[in-house]
Amino acid sequence: MNTALVYTTDDSLKKELAAALPIDFTLQTKVKKSGDVVVFVDLDTMKTSLISELCDKGVVVAVTSQNNTELAMKAVTAGAYETMQRPLQRDELHLFFDEVHTLRSELKQVIEIRPMALVPTCAIVGHSPSIMQTCKKLARLAQVEAPVLITGETGTGKELIAESIAQLSSRFGKPFVVVNCAAVPDNLLESELFGFEKGSFTGASAAKEGMLKIADEGSVFFDEIGEMPLALQGKLLRFLQTQTFYPLGSIREVQVNVRVISATNRDLARMVREGTFREDLYHRLRVTSIQVPPLRERQEDIEPLVQFFVNRYRHTAPRLIRGVTKAFLKKMESYAWPGNIRELENVIRSAIALSKTSYLTTFELRELADQSAADSSTATEESIASAVLPFVRDAVRRKEKNLYEKIHAEVDRPLLDYILSHTKENQSEAARILGINRLTLRKKLRQ
Repeated sequence: MNTALVYTTDDSLKKELAAALPIDFTLQTKVKKSGDVVVFVDLDTMKTSLISELCDKGVVVAVTSQNNTELAMKAVTAGAYETMQRPLQRDELHLFFDEVHTLRSELKQVIEIRPMALVPTCAIVGHSPSIMQTCKKLARLAQVEAPVLITGETGTGKELIAESIAQLSSRFGKPFVVVNCAAVPDNLLESELFGFEKGSFTGASAAKEGMLKIADEGSVFFDEIGEMPLALQGKLLRFLQTQTFYPLGSIREVQVNVRVISATNRDLARMVREGTFREDLYHRLRVTSIQVPPLRERQEDIEPLVQFFVNRYRHTAPRLIRGVTKAFLKKMESYAWPGNIRELENVIRSAIALSKTSYLTTFELRELADQSAADSSTATEESIASAVLPFVRDAVRRKEKNLYEKIHAEVDRPLLDYILSHTKENQSEAARILGINRLTLRKKLRQ
């Protein structure tokens, strides 16, 4: 790129650009043809609506001497790649042209993504060996009426697996009811699940059917089943055994025919050992099971997933999204994806929203790098919290005291054992890693 085109009726802008632009750029007075060019537009002398007509000619820079945020936003909305304040600064222009040069180099290698009809059913995207094995097992389990427990990390698509089981089964077209055990407060979950009669509790002004009744002849999906309170686990167990239940405040037993599918990102076997999940319920739910692989173990599926989500969300972009650059895809494939498919989907949506060209580039991922790191940190914090909170809830229900000390006692023991093993019993190094005084470490070890 060695030409900067000026489209303006303001001679002063031409002189300003001539003085500020790098010396290897040539000024012209009109846009003759499209190509590797930068078009400077003077917002003070032309309408912002004309910017969209110039976007096909090259990268459009809107220049103004007005300190007006509304004008800048209108220019960006119309398709301007960048806005600049006059008087133009030579250093700012140098940085801008370096960016455009890098962008142009990246855009020389692109991957076209053709529009495709998105399958409305639960088609699972990917062709890696691990996801192929998952799909084959899913198809077999769909043909039997046994309960299925789906396990896997957050964001791996466990609900999609559950929907696919329901759609491939003989219950296709019948109700598929999702019960999010983590989203509904403990004191409301029972009434939401089993329903209630009028007057059964304060505020029950009319009878209401529960989710199990709504799911009759179909399937019910218990998402985050590990979050279900112990008191309700016993009632769910009885339902699994008999397919009957009593709505709150009713003496009339309700019979339904429901297939149960459940999912969790927690270690239910460990929860059973710790006494926070009923063993008999665990075995009832886990008659058959599917482990959904994390995205980092199916790198081959990132490209088809990118294509799928670009097609799903390209209509939300302010311009036509034709595809992605090879550098964009390479960066996506090199990332570990701690948030799995859900994180990848959100990154694609954000990249489309931030896109300045017809192809998604690594420039759209720059602003996401810090966010990805923050999401990873948040996910770690949430996983720790999700392990501790059930213990806290059960302890509160049992009206236990000194919870702070009990939690620290439970956490400190494996933490100190691991760190000391890592440092080969070097207490000074262990204290440094933990960020505590060596005397404090010795005190904790005596305790």
